[in-house]
Order: sequence, then C-alpha cells, then structure tokens
Amino acid sequence: MVLNLSKTHKNGTAAANRAASAITTTAPMPAGPIVYREDGAIDWGNMWDSFCVLAQDGGPPHRGDMLLAPAKPDTTSDSYHFAVDEIVRGIWEVARLTAVPATPGWLQILCQSESQARWLAEAIEEENVQARHEGELLFVPVGDQFGLKQEIKNVITAVAKTTHYWQEHLAVEVKQALAFQDKIVGLWRKIRRGR
Repeated sequence: MVLNLSKTHKNGTAAANRAASAITTTAPMPAGPIVYREDGAIDWGNMWDSFCVLAQDGGPPHRGDMLLAPAKPDTTSDSYHFAVDEIVRGIWEVARLTAVPATPGWLQILCQSESQARWLAEAIEEENVQARHEGELLFVPVGDQFGLKQEIKNVITAVAKTTHYWQEHLAVEVKQALAFQDKIVGLWRKIRRGR
C-alpha cells in the first residue's frame, strides 16, 4: 500500500485541502507571456512570478492533453539537439536541477532524493506532461518535433511549477513521510528478492 501524501498542503489544514479539491475544472491553464533576455534567448528563470495551484491539488493542468515522449525521435537532427539544449537550460534556470539526455525521447533529471523524484513525476503527470522516475532520477520527454513555445515550454513549465511547490509549499513532514515510505518499499523489495 502506498499512501498519497502529496495532496497535503504545507499549512496542513483541512480547509486548504477542501478548497483545493473543490476546483473540478480540467481546462488547461492559460499560457503565460514569454520573457526574453537581451541576447534574444528565453529567460526561463524570470518567466514566472507566481504559479497557479497544481493539478493534483485541484488547479488546472498545464496542458489540455498529455504530452508524450516520442516513440522514435530523430536524435541526430538539429531540432532534437535544440530541444534537448533548451529544456536542459530551462530546467537549470527554473529549478537548479541538472538534466542530461537519457534514452531517445527522454531527459533525466537528478533529484535530491528518490521521494522527490517520485513526487515530481506524479505531479508532472497530473500537469499532462509524461514523466517517470527511477530512484533519484526524474525523466521528462524531449523530441525533434518539440516547438519552443509549445512542447519545450510545456516541459519546462511543468518542472518549474512542481519543483516550486516541492521546495516552497510541501510540508517537511510530508517529505519525511514520503522518504520513510520509500525506505519501507526498498526494504520490501530486498526481502522479496531474497526469497
């Protein structure tokens, strides 16, 4: 059994939880304006001054439909390398997390813990961007068909929203409970392998 502690707000009040769950809309959040640096590149680190409520807490998802990792991206194309470079740069600017190419169609992001990677993957999925985790690694999609103002921005925004929430709003007790839960699951796996 896995406890879902991700819906507990930092203030931990039942009223906050009820208020968040009262929102039932599934319409995606509106796109925010793009901010540019003097050199013409997007200034990912200064694009947002606030974030709406996460989809898992009743807010609108970032996208209307699920953004999936492409099955067979052209990893040799300039457009793929551009998407990789821009998403890696954006993730660093918004979350100070290191992202690198993984398997074709995926970037891996090193998180501070397995519980952070798991929680972020679940929260990003709720924003309608495909994500998964393996240990302390979080995986997000990248593709040669990803446009700068569409899919690239979608991935970076989903990471920005969720890491902001993890860092600024998720209660320490919830993070500790998630870490404890991961330890129990790890022990259970070791016991099952020993059979």
